[in-house]
Amino acid sequence: MATATPVTSPPAPQTTQGVRPWLGWFALAVVVGMQAGTFFRPLGAVGETRVADWIDLLTAYAVIGTAAMVMYRAAATRSQWVVFGVGAVTFALGKGLHLSSNSISNVPDAAVADASIVHLWDEVVSHVMWFSGLFLLLLSLAWALQHVTWRVGPLDLVVAALVAVTLVNNYIEGAQPWLGLIFLGVLLAMGVRSHPSPASRLLIVVGGLGLLLLVGWGIFWFVTDGQVFPEFSKLGWI
Repeated sequence: MATATPVTSPPAPQTTQGVRPWLGWFALAVVVGMQAGTFFRPLGAVGETRVADWIDLLTAYAVIGTAAMVMYRAAATRSQWVVFGVGAVTFALGKGLHLSSNSISNVPDAAVADASIVHLWDEVVSHVMWFSGLFLLLLSLAWALQHVTWRVGPLDLVVAALVAVTLVNNYIEGAQPWLGLIFLGVLLAMGVRSHPSPASRLLIVVGGLGLLLLVGWGIFWFVTDGQVFPEFSKLGWI
């Protein structure tokens, strides 16, 4: 007599509880970490280094760590984790390059600070890698969250707006507005495409408001002063 094969239940899906709090911590890490040099500048210096730079060492840990928790809580797939991994490495490399080369550009010796090689790594390579890494992290989160449901309240939308402002600030001051237009456009398109999921509403705020602010900045200065996307520092604002 044949023995009946026991029927086993498929493994339960990964819980998605706790997504919203970790998403909030991720947003906070982005808002503070991406602007750490400005936020903590009043703390002054320690020897030849700035306190803000020491605090900024925590940015990669905070941003990538909180994003990883969102991915875990959202039960991300292997493909989504791959995108996340590429984004995390790119973000960390870009952030490290920026922090080190930016510190060199702040030395009193003008010959060193204004060297073309310092400008290349400080203002071009590091910014492209840093911003691209963050974009890939946002992309992986948006992908993982497209089927996750939670209640989106007014606070969520306000935090999303702060993230949009932070991204725009970085694209402008980081001299990468054209890259920002592409990234924000993709995020907005993903938000529209995945509507009406909760994540789509946040993406629409980040991408839509970000595009509005960035395009508005470019048009305003082009019309009033003939400049296209001037940096805040070159305007004397920071």
